[in-house]
Amino acid sequence: MFDFGLGELLLLAVVALVVLGPEKLPHAARMAGAWAGRLRRMVIDIQADIEKEVALQELRASIKKQIDAAGTEELRQQLEEQLRVMEASLRPPQSSSTRPSDDA
Repeated sequence: MFDFGLGELLLLAVVALVVLGPEKLPHAARMAGAWAGRLRRMVIDIQADIEKEVALQELRASIKKQIDAAGTEELRQQLEEQLRVMEASLRPPQSSSTRPSDDA
């Protein structure tokens, strides 16, 4: 994505050292690393969610085609039930707003 060479990184380190000073530079570097990690995890989570939704849409379309092609009402009901079960298994569980306390 970004192409940083060794020269650019050294220049950035020297500028950061001059601007922040040796006392604040380690803290700033830790904070920058923490933010970069959070951003990376957030992007990975979003990509995974998008992939799950795309897979769910493809599965839903496939099963809808099978339901439309099914001849009997009983078969249609079975396929619709399978669709509901598969959708429920692909969706993440709803998180509870109450968490057990670590104080006990």
